[in-house]
Amino acid sequence: MNESGTTASRAHPSAQSSAANGSRPQDGHFIIAKCRRNTEPATSNNNQETSEESDCEERMLTVYCRSGRLGAACYTLQTGELQILEEIVDRPPEHQIFLNLFRQVDPVKILLDGKAQSTFVNVVKRTVFDNETNEDGKCKLIFLSSKEYNFEACKRRILTLSLPNEPVSCTEEERAVFLRTVVDFAQTQSVHALGATLRHLDLNWSNMNMDLHGKPEFLSLKRISLADIVTMDEDTYRGLQIFSSLAHPSNFKKGMQGSNKEGLSLFQLFSKCSSVVGHRRMRILMRHPTTDMSVLQCRQDVVSLFMRPQSDSLMRNICSSLRFIKNVNGILAKIKALSTKAYQWKSLYNTLYNAVLICEMCESTGKASEFLEQLASCDNNKLYEMALYMNRIIDFDLSKSEGKFTVKAGVDPDLDMKKQTMASLHRLMSETAKVELERLPLCVQECSMLYMPHLGYLLGVRAWADNLTMEQKELPNMKFMFQNNDYIHYKSKGCEELDVLIGDTYPEIVAHETRIMMRLTDVVLEGLTSLAHVIDMCAELDCLIAISKVCKEYNFVRPELTMDKVIRIKQGRHPLYLASGDTFVPNDAESSAQAGFVKILTGPNSSGKSVYMKQIGLIVYLAHIGSFVPADSATIGIITDIYSRIHSTECVAAHMSAFLIDLRQMSLVLQQASSRSLVLVDEFGKGTAAADGRALLAAALAALLLRAHCPHVLLATHFRDLKTYIVDSPTVRFLRFEHIMDNGEPVFLFRLTEGVADSSFARAGAAASGIPPHVLDRAGVVLNAIMNNELPPENKKITSKLRNITEIIKKDLLTEEI
Repeated sequence: MNESGTTASRAHPSAQSSAANGSRPQDGHFIIAKCRRNTEPATSNNNQETSEESDCEERMLTVYCRSGRLGAACYTLQTGELQILEEIVDRPPEHQIFLNLFRQVDPVKILLDGKAQSTFVNVVKRTVFDNETNEDGKCKLIFLSSKEYNFEACKRRILTLSLPNEPVSCTEEERAVFLRTVVDFAQTQSVHALGATLRHLDLNWSNMNMDLHGKPEFLSLKRISLADIVTMDEDTYRGLQIFSSLAHPSNFKKGMQGSNKEGLSLFQLFSKCSSVVGHRRMRILMRHPTTDMSVLQCRQDVVSLFMRPQSDSLMRNICSSLRFIKNVNGILAKIKALSTKAYQWKSLYNTLYNAVLICEMCESTGKASEFLEQLASCDNNKLYEMALYMNRIIDFDLSKSEGKFTVKAGVDPDLDMKKQTMASLHRLMSETAKVELERLPLCVQECSMLYMPHLGYLLGVRAWADNLTMEQKELPNMKFMFQNNDYIHYKSKGCEELDVLIGDTYPEIVAHETRIMMRLTDVVLEGLTSLAHVIDMCAELDCLIAISKVCKEYNFVRPELTMDKVIRIKQGRHPLYLASGDTFVPNDAESSAQAGFVKILTGPNSSGKSVYMKQIGLIVYLAHIGSFVPADSATIGIITDIYSRIHSTECVAAHMSAFLIDLRQMSLVLQQASSRSLVLVDEFGKGTAAADGRALLAAALAALLLRAHCPHVLLATHFRDLKTYIVDSPTVRFLRFEHIMDNGEPVFLFRLTEGVADSSFARAGAAASGIPPHVLDRAGVVLNAIMNNELPPENKKITSKLRNITEIIKKDLLTEEI
């Protein structure tokens, strides 16, 4: 009997991966047996959790542009988030608003009307297929027929949209009223875009999600606006090093999604967020510098609070909770579809619990910040209720080990009774196996009991010989069912008794727990709006704390924001130089009606002109994302655009030379710059003949000066005689960088002063770069001749070589004629 008892407790070979201490579905059947501990399921879940959290969110963007007005809608496939862009003016031919929207959304697919305006289509194509703008090459462009954009059809589809936060048990009329509070149907372009998005998802969801029977989930609908954005083109972002993406060095991985990494840039400097949602929000925040004074001052208050030494403990506590904040919309979509994994419930609970903690910690700040006050006043009761229900209902430890939603003991008496019956099954099946083994022939050495949902309880017997026939497999008082590998399965009297006595206990437990999970799901989805709002604010709080860390580390100061047209910076510094170097020479900057709006910088090569221009651009940019700035003090007037001619990236695919790229950038400045624009121009005109370049630069500068309201302009050039070719105006100031001579060599001091530089010291720079001395001597001779309007003297060594070669050629020609 001892032998039979031991044999009966052995697991079936196909069940060796079953979990210990209970039961678990595996390969379509269910085994009750004492098995060895197996940690593979938990390990695989952890790996899966890590991989899902690291996956990028894929977004689909639909755009519709008519008569210079742009409407758009965006859908995130993983999370079910739906966003609609408020209709906005987007001036052709550059369509800067669309370019800003594309950089913020970073879509994998763009839907475009097949009858869109040609200029808009060209901009979209150039943006999608430009390797520099879309470095991963992952975006697809799909043209839709015009009937997909029919206004009435789009409107009808929007009115049938069902959202979790709509009124409970609402009628069609009530849903229409609710949707009109979210969607402004007077904005026709936005309605076209949103309706086309919904219709496309309805028709193509099975191909996009590989789910033949599912349908798209819409967990939220938000309105976004770009009306307050500070317009910047991609060349300006790259030229100022706000973003700097580096491709993977391996040709095998280059171009793959996620293979690029961030180089030395402002975004890399500020990437100190504690959560994944905060890191993603930081990119959006830096892609959306704003002109909204109230938003900027609110952000500055938060940064100022966390820069104080007495706020260090509060910041550490908030950051420790922010680590658990995740974008749970994807989890909620799975919860709604009843396909949630155990670790996702745990992740949702951690997010809820820590979101409540963050809101409570913000209450201690009082009225120090309006943003923190709003976060503290959020409806935490609903979040607390959701977290409390989850904590009391879900057994997270058992859920992790069993890999399914598991309810705690004491929640439901009926469920507890079923689980007690299930707990006794192991003993019952072991005893049944012992009894059955006594009834089996002596040739059978071991057997095991197993459960299959559709067949009930079965007796598994190891084959006692090889190549058994069907007649040999027949056993007395046993009904043959099937054979799996070397195990033969029978339905015995003991199995029939278990079917009657216990029945489908495990499926009943699973069904019971599923019903409890569905009731919990209803409670969770009721608080979806509150949860999404709190997570959104926590993500922005994470960004502002990261900004405060950088500002505190490098001693940034709070800029004074004003609506006046003025930029006044005292002892400004370049933020990236502070992060990568030990020493930096600060300089002042002022652009106002008294100091002039146009600054022309002259100076030798490597004297600091480009760094100074980028420094001013970055300080102004930082002020417009709510950050402090690297200076002793700063007064920044709100601007609407930042344009630059700094970075020229030549590319074979662009079909443009470096000079043509410069012309395109300057063309954008002249067409789009307004009174409240900041224009940075570095060495425009150097890519062609000196006379032509000087003429183009003078003409472009004159066009800006002759406007009724000139923008802020910083221009660096080596054309020292430019003053004679432009309008003499008090708004223009010439500045230069100081230097001293040491043994005939220039030493740059990197200090800005009034005046025009007297030399470029090109030969000194060439000597420092390793140009041979005889080449430099000849360059000096040629330069003197040009300055005196004379021909340079001949180089006798070269001319004698030319004469000798000429004589040799003549002799060879005469010999051939003879």
